[in-house]
Amino acid sequence: MQQKSMTIQEVAQLAGVSVATVSRVLNDSSLVKEETRNKVLSVIHKFNYQPNLLGRDLRRSETMKVLVLTPTLEQSIFADIVKGIENRGKEDGYYVLVCPTSNHANRERELFQMLQHRLADGVIVISSTLSKEELSGLGQKHSIVQCLEITDASYTCGVSIDDEQAAFDAVSHLIELGHRRIALIGGPTLNNSTRLREQGYRRALNQSDIPFRQEWVKYGDYDHHDGEVLTNELLELQHAPTSIFCMNDSMAIGCVNAISKAGYEVPEDFAVIGFDNTREATMSLPALTTIHQPKYDLGYTAMNLLIHNMTSKEKKYEHVTLTHQLIERASTVEKEKE
Repeated sequence: MQQKSMTIQEVAQLAGVSVATVSRVLNDSSLVKEETRNKVLSVIHKFNYQPNLLGRDLRRSETMKVLVLTPTLEQSIFADIVKGIENRGKEDGYYVLVCPTSNHANRERELFQMLQHRLADGVIVISSTLSKEELSGLGQKHSIVQCLEITDASYTCGVSIDDEQAAFDAVSHLIELGHRRIALIGGPTLNNSTRLREQGYRRALNQSDIPFRQEWVKYGDYDHHDGEVLTNELLELQHAPTSIFCMNDSMAIGCVNAISKAGYEVPEDFAVIGFDNTREATMSLPALTTIHQPKYDLGYTAMNLLIHNMTSKEKKYEHVTLTHQLIERASTVEKEKE
């Protein structure tokens, strides 16, 4: 007759600890004291305990897994955010499943089904394509945190920077350097951050009595290619700008390349400022002036919010705003007043 497998409850009883502590040891959590860890491992080795992960997930209300829905893995900003999520999750023994969605709403809905089937405990959404009404409905049933790209969906938490103020600071920097012909290159117009950053751009112009010119505002995808294409459109204008605010670093690098290919120089002929302060910003020639987003902290804070709502009876639906910073590099320089 086959011997009955030991349960995690029995391991906890023999080690004199809680089931949660055994789970943290199994997940290599740093929160467990070394003496306690050794006590649990001694029982596990002595009785050759083998955790039945599927059975555990089906019996208990928690799986110790969370989903992270991200548009892509190709941009380093998302990798830095995920690192913060993973490190915070590891502290409490959570596994993080990163799921690229390619900005497809149906793909997001498919992944949310994992919560309904109890295959994950919660979700962190980086730039969702779902409406705020749909996110609100999901948030009533599941623990959801929006990160980086925030809507005012009910029953969800959010963590981001102040995108409007960050854009205002970026454009104000160009104005302080003497620029008045300032263009904007942005990402998808459906994104809430795009709307907020244009507001910051307009506010900075208005505060300095600089007229808004629609022909100097271009929108595309957040990638190098569109940054280059949209910059070429600006360069072809009869009255071209002298500086360009780009809503992310990838577009800004494409912008710098287009300027260089057209026979101009940055920052002597055109000043360029990016957004995010990704690793690529320092590799650009010249290195990019940019807005720093605390990417790791965004992820860490998002996971902290999610863990609270997954484990606490009193859920908190709050929006945490982290601090941004203007990083000055070689792509902007003071010029003569126009």
